[in-house]
This record gives sequence, structure tokens and C-alpha cells, in this order.
Amino acid sequence: MTTRYTLPLRHDVWNILGVSLVLSQLFISIGAEKDWFELFQESSFVPDTLFVFTLTSTLWLYVRMATIVLQQKMDWFERPIARIPAQIFFGIVLPSIGCIFVVALYFYAQYQIPLSATSFPAYEFPLAIIVITQFNLYYLIYYFYRKTKTPAAGTAAIEAKKSIVGVVGRKNVPIDLQDIANVFIKNSVVYITTFSNTRLSVSYTLDEISLLLSEADYFRANRQVILHRKCCKSFMNEANGKLLVELDPDADAPLIVSQLKAAEFKKWLGAN
Repeated sequence: MTTRYTLPLRHDVWNILGVSLVLSQLFISIGAEKDWFELFQESSFVPDTLFVFTLTSTLWLYVRMATIVLQQKMDWFERPIARIPAQIFFGIVLPSIGCIFVVALYFYAQYQIPLSATSFPAYEFPLAIIVITQFNLYYLIYYFYRKTKTPAAGTAAIEAKKSIVGVVGRKNVPIDLQDIANVFIKNSVVYITTFSNTRLSVSYTLDEISLLLSEADYFRANRQVILHRKCCKSFMNEANGKLLVELDPDADAPLIVSQLKAAEFKKWLGAN
């Protein structure tokens, strides 16, 4: 994942909590014969609200996590045929099944009634599927928004940069672009490793950093790693035409170059 395709959690959490609170009232009211004010006066209103609010927030956070993991493994543009069914299964089907299971447990524990005897299958569950689908669309729309914003980074002002600022602990440290050995993503944070083996976090995306670096010296190995040719210590042929690249200094995790990029990587590495 090269760009932050989800809002930072500290910002996203307010959307999740606010929308989940509104949705909790919608789910409680739908299919009920009483209006909201009558429901509000019942003893079950508070526990039902807390349950639906917690379940909705948890499902949203799960969809967020699943989207981040899938984006790291299969970008929408690079692997759309694989990403679409994966997003549907992990982002919609699994949370929908989990929703049924958790709601059934709640009704049994709280009211001692089976799920089939409630309005959930006819009213709330179809709405839940729609809501879960909307969670996925929310991050998909934000993905395309970030995609359209990323190319703007390729301005003359950015390309003119000779150094960028990284963070180590509480220190802000300037990094000479020529001293960058590799760039990688871990837990949605972009890190730079210098040739002196110093590791710093930066606020740039991989797309933005790649615009600053020389294509002759740096190679975009995959969606998570950019490396300098001097950082490549060796590489080995793996199954299915992939390459296992040994880096020095390393990029925190083994670097695998896909079959699609293997030939390009070898050509780049052998160029003068």
C-alpha cells in the first residue's frame, strides 16, 4: 500500500462512532410497531442501543482493517480481478455472517428467544448488509480520491527537493535523498532506512517519495518497498518466477519481487 487509502484512525474513529450511534437508532426503530419516543421509554432501549452501537462500530473497524490488509496485498488497479471477490468475501460476506451470529447470541442471552422469532431476518439483516456494503464503498471512494490527489505531488517543487525530514523518537532529522537505502511500509507507516542503517518514519507516501528519487538508482519492487541498487546484496529465484531479494540494510521483512516485475528488476539491476 503506497498511499494511506483509509483515513488515519484518529480521524476515522469520529466518523465510526458518530455514524454508528445514528445507525443504532435506525436499527432499533426499523420494524418496530412503536415510535422512537415510546421505544426510548422502555427498559430495553439502553442495552439495545449499546449493543447495536458496539456491533456497528466493531463491524466498521473490521471492514477498515480488512481493506487495509487487502490493499497491501492486492491493489485495486494492479489486481482488480483478484481484489473484487476478495473485498466482497472479506469485506461483506464475513462481517455479515458474523453479524448474524452475534445478534443471535444477544437475543438468546438477553431475551431468551431465537433469532427466527424476531424481525431481524426480515428487516434489520437486509439493512445490515446494505450498511456493511456502504462501509466498503466509503473506503473505495476514499481510495480513488487519494489516487487522484497523489499525482499532484509530482510538481517541480517536490522534484526540486534534495532532502526530506524523518522522525526518530522525538527528533526530526533531515535525510539526504542520496542517503536513502530503502523505503518500506509497515502498519500503514512509511519508513526510510539510510545507508548508515538509521530507520526513520516519514509523512510522505511511497508514491510521493518515488517522485523524488532517481529511476536509475531506485526501483519500486512492489507496493511496499522501494530500494537503491546498492542496497541489493543478492537475489534468488523462487517458485513461480518470483525473486527473493536480500537487502543490506534490510527493510524489516523479506523482499519478494513478483513474477511480473522479476524481468524488469533484473534489467534495472544490470543497467549501467
